[in-house]
Amino acid sequence: MKKDFDGRTLDHSTLEYIRIQAVKAIRKGIPIKEVAEIFGVHISRVYEWNQRAQKKGMDALRSKPVPGRQSFLNEQQKKVLALWLCVFTPLDFKFETVLWTTEIIKALIENEFSIQMSRSAVSRLLHRIGLTPQRPARRAIERQAAAVENWKNNEFPKIKELAEKEGAKIYFLDEAGVRTDYHAGTTWSFQGLTPIVPATGGRYRINMIAAITNEGEIHFQVGTQSLNGDAFVEYLKSLVKDATSPVWIITDGYSVHHSNVVKEYLKKTDGKVKIFFLPTYSPNLNPVELVWNNIKAQGIAHYLIRSVEELKVNRPPPRRRWLHYSD
Repeated sequence: MKKDFDGRTLDHSTLEYIRIQAVKAIRKGIPIKEVAEIFGVHISRVYEWNQRAQKKGMDALRSKPVPGRQSFLNEQQKKVLALWLCVFTPLDFKFETVLWTTEIIKALIENEFSIQMSRSAVSRLLHRIGLTPQRPARRAIERQAAAVENWKNNEFPKIKELAEKEGAKIYFLDEAGVRTDYHAGTTWSFQGLTPIVPATGGRYRINMIAAITNEGEIHFQVGTQSLNGDAFVEYLKSLVKDATSPVWIITDGYSVHHSNVVKEYLKKTDGKVKIFFLPTYSPNLNPVELVWNNIKAQGIAHYLIRSVEELKVNRPPPRRRWLHYSD
């Protein structure tokens, strides 16, 4: 005896077609038993279809929308999702974290689009629309975007123009510290096998200060002493010692730069040394950050540093080309 097929194996449109054609065949005079055999369904199912059509009409045989949430995003939703993930953080959508994870994105899709997806499906979707996990850059919430734009578009061009008129040389200046236990970078190993590299158990530290120009000149100093007003003044004296033109310094608002001893020194220079301050919480405006990245990520992190002396050796060369500030 031929076994009736399982309707669950067919899509909804095919099942709808079978139901309608079966009832049409009955109305043409074909016995219900034969109709059931023709379409390979149980005779009770054909009776049910025929009665439904008699009571509610042929439209009652059409497939109903599948209940529940959608399981996919359309093209417009994909574009909106990509915009959200690249422009906003989870905080903007009332989540408590600042990082987008597949679990958070899954919840976002469910909340905003009423679409339910698994975490693995979310991961595949993100890769299809060109998104990959990235290490984020941290930006201070105190940063004022308007002040940054005003500095770039108005204040710095004015300083640059005035410096050219007065024959002054502009230096970007910053300080940083580095320790022997600084970790960065990657190395190769088999998956699941954490690589081990030698490192000292000692914690040695040096403080660094650097000033660079757009032309690539760099004035660099390292030491173990803490930076205070007196130490900063000594550095300024060494910077301008052989200068044949006024020295204008652009730096951040670190309290040492505003100290009374620094202010007194600036007065004694009769305008030969001036300090201009960047907007608060905007280290990206200071190209000296490139120096620190070179020292830490490309220098210290790659070597076995065992003492303060070795820390001092791993410093950048005396001259190096850097990106122009305007870039």
